[in-house]
Amino acid sequence: MRGNRGFTLIELLVTLAIMALLVLFLARVFSSAASIASAGNKRMDADAQSRPLLDRMAIDFAKIVKRAELDYFIKSPGNMQTGNDQLAFFTEVPGYYPAAGSQSPISLIGYRVNSTGGSAAFNKMERLGKGLVWNGVSASDTPIIFLPLTISANWPSATNASSDPDYEVVGPQVFRFEYYYLLQNGILTNIPWDTVAGHTGINGMQDVAAIVAAIAVIDSKSKVLLSDSQIGTIIGSLADFNLGMQPGDLVRQWQNSLNSISGMPREAISQIRISQRYFPLTPKF
Repeated sequence: MRGNRGFTLIELLVTLAIMALLVLFLARVFSSAASIASAGNKRMDADAQSRPLLDRMAIDFAKIVKRAELDYFIKSPGNMQTGNDQLAFFTEVPGYYPAAGSQSPISLIGYRVNSTGGSAAFNKMERLGKGLVWNGVSASDTPIIFLPLTISANWPSATNASSDPDYEVVGPQVFRFEYYYLLQNGILTNIPWDTVAGHTGINGMQDVAAIVAAIAVIDSKSKVLLSDSQIGTIIGSLADFNLGMQPGDLVRQWQNSLNSISGMPREAISQIRISQRYFPLTPKF
């Protein structure tokens, strides 16, 4: 009778080593796939923050009221904002109206990144939507105003960091906001009038063809890796728009600044998304 021959010890060891290598290889493949999927989900989360906000801004800017006798709280030589920008203007979109009074078709709209430390909305993008009443229907609710009356004098919360019940968070992960202008003559500038033509004032935004807004967004999972002070450092590193910049320069500078940041979790910094959009303005009334 011929005996059955089993595996030798060396053959078993070789088999186990090969299996271990296969398991290790598959584990690395699955880990890499999980990392790629996680990064993709974070980017989709950030993009999901950007698109609705920019779409909302597009509606507000498209219906902006352009009249020479109206005030606009926007970036100009007398209001050169640094860091996160803020603006407020009158537009034909609904807002939060007073409980009593006749609703007019005009609202006061404002955008800002909340800068009040300790606030639930700190370092989050907010939108002010204050519905205005008709002139004369209320002794307490301010209607639309005309120059020399200004937005800052009548609605201080629209032009500073104070709170207002008509503010709502519209970009929970948006922490940087910058805007500038495309003039009718094709020039990009932070002055809302055509100095080449000799103009010296806003005059109903007659020279502005579009407002260009840039935002920086970070997904919620990456944001928890950064402290408020670190986010403040990132905000300060993202440059303001400067005269002489060409299309794409601001976004390019922001990305270069993010690439050069050190001393912070790279996993979080790499997930910051930058978006920019041009918002054409309607013709002057």
